[in-house]
Order: sequence, then structure tokens, then C-alpha cells
Amino acid sequence: MKKSALTILLIATFGLTACSEQKINEWACGHEMGQTRCFNLSNQAYHAKEYDKLKKYLEISANYGNAKSQNALGALYETDFLGVKNYQQAVYWHKKSAEQGYADAQFALGDKYEKGLGVEQDCNQAVAWYQKAINAGHIQAQAHLGDLYKKGLCVTQDYNKAFELYEKSANQGYANAQISLGLMYKNGYGVQQSETQANQWFEKGFKKYKQSAEQNSDEEAQFRLGRMYEQGWGVEKNYALALQWYQKAAEQQHKDAQYDIGLIYDYGLGVEKDYMLAFQWYEKAAQQGHKQAQHNVGDMYEQGQGIEKNLAKAQEYYQKACANGAEKSCERLKELKKAKI
Repeated sequence: MKKSALTILLIATFGLTACSEQKINEWACGHEMGQTRCFNLSNQAYHAKEYDKLKKYLEISANYGNAKSQNALGALYETDFLGVKNYQQAVYWHKKSAEQGYADAQFALGDKYEKGLGVEQDCNQAVAWYQKAINAGHIQAQAHLGDLYKKGLCVTQDYNKAFELYEKSANQGYANAQISLGLMYKNGYGVQQSETQANQWFEKGFKKYKQSAEQNSDEEAQFRLGRMYEQGWGVEKNYALALQWYQKAAEQQHKDAQYDIGLIYDYGLGVEKDYMLAFQWYEKAAQQGHKQAQHNVGDMYEQGQGIEKNLAKAQEYYQKACANGAEKSCERLKELKKAKI
């Protein structure tokens, strides 16, 4: 089997009897010369779903100071791949990477501060880290900060600033920003209303989503296509196609898609109302921490809609949603407790 130059160098350095292939790989992840090999090993471990091995390679490289590995290790701790999410560790590694100027990590760190994941919620820190990422040309950070300005979250609402950020990101080909920019034109937020401009940007975003959804089975793109068909953004409103794309994303555990399927059955959008199916899909999303789905599950338990009435379960889900920041769930929880149910 053909050996890489790095492997040959290591064998020459340590000797065949003292250096197994595993040792060579571990050494590669902790040395600048071996970073390309290390990233390849990490990718192989990821695709093979060997997450303990993935963690090991990333840790060696991250401790060596590699910003890309530090960010990837932070992202790994945000998943369930290691058995449980650990946002504190995610923040720790994202910060290590972000402080070296790695834009993806700066964006990720901004997200943690905005949502209070693994760190105390701090809007000033969130915006500061998003801005650092933007200064490094991060197009997702541009669009995300645009969302904050549009909604008036963490910053004073400013449609002009939102439009400016969306436009910069959209012109660099980011599909989410292209759709957001289309909505700004459609509603006349921060710009003169123009259906023509809106549809042009919707079309650009739609093409990117469809390509990614079909070629890469990208669950986020599948979800976004569903949303476009549901809302009629640049395409004719079509609930059947919306449900089709939502289901593809939901099968890949996309919690927003699961929640939206619940809504479709709950309100009978293009289908017969089916509270049992609505409950089942809400529950799937709720189990992944979707706060509105948690509230809806609580409500259905309280009303006995789609599931047998169970006020203890209703309180349980209202509690989860309340802890997740759903104010109306906190209110319902208080009402149920006041009634001593």
C-alpha cells in the first residue's frame, strides 16, 4: 500500500516497531505537518459515525492550537453524537477558535451568547461576535445580524440596516439572505416595495435550495423549500408540495419541519384536520427542544385534543416550554398551578 510522505517520515523517525498506523495518525493530528491528514481522518470518522474517534482526532489537533479543529470540536459538542449535548464545552472551544480570528467560530459564539447556550445570555457579546465574523466576510453572520435588526432583537429595530446586511449576504450567494431580501422588497421594509425585485430574489434562493435539497439531501434546504411552497414566496402556494418537502426534512430530524407538519395537520392546510397526527409531529419537535411545539403538546394534553387529556403531562410540557423561553407557557403553567390541578 502506498504510504504518504508524512507516514514515511514518521516511520523513518520512530521506526517501524515503535510506531503503529494509529500512533502515526495521532501524531499527525498534533503536528502542523499532519493537519491535512488529520482533517481527512476526522472526515472519515464522521462519515463512518465513529464519533469517539472523531472527538479524539479533533481534541489532539485542537489542543495543538488549530482553530479549524477547535471550532469543529465545539460544533461536535452541540450535537447528540457523543450521547449528550454539552454547550459549555462547545462555547469553550468556539471561543478558543474565535479568539484566533476564525470567522465560523465567531459566528457560532455570537449565536451562543444570543441564545444563552452554555453561557449567560448577553446581547452585547452576541452582536460583537457577529460583527467580528462579518468583518471577516462571514455571509451567514451578515444575514443573521440582519434578522436581529429586522426583528429588533438585541438591537434597535432598523429595517434599513437589516436590508443593507441582507443585500451584502445575498449578493454573495447566501440563499437564506436572498429569501429575506425578497421579503424586504415584497413588504417594502427598508426599501421601496417591488414585487418584481422580490420575485427575482425568491427565484435565486429557490434555485439554490432545490439544488442542495435534491443533490445533497440537505434537510435545511428541504425545510426552506417547504416554507416557500407553504407561503407562496416566488412560487404558487402549494400545501401538498410544502408537506412533501417538510416530510423529507422531518425524516432527517429537522425539528422546525416536524413542527410545521404538526401545524399543517392541526389547521387542515391542504389536508383534512387530524389532531392525532398533529400531536405526533408536535411531540417529535418538542422532544428536540422546539419551544412552540412543547407548548402545543402541553395545550393538546390540557384540552384532550389528539391525545387523552392529561393535566400532569400538560404541566410537564408547559414547564419545558417555559424554561425554553415561551412566556405563554409560563402563564398557562401558573394558571394550572393556581387551580391546584
